[in-house]
Amino acid sequence: MTRARDLLELLLPTLPFKARRELEALLATLDAELWRRTLPDPHAGRRPWRGDQWWHCRLYDETSHHWT
Repeated sequence: MTRARDLLELLLPTLPFKARRELEALLATLDAELWRRTLPDPHAGRRPWRGDQWWHCRLYDETSHHWT
């Protein structure tokens, strides 16, 4: 999950303006849902290998990819 989100974040600046805006709008919706379905990771600051984006600082079940 986090790898896919990292890749999308890297992709954004390379896209043409309209495509970038469309992807940003889609990501805003998906990010809001991810935020709603996860919890803050109290140990995120102790894990520098996880990255500094907000989605690396959330707890979620990485084995469950089906959201209903």
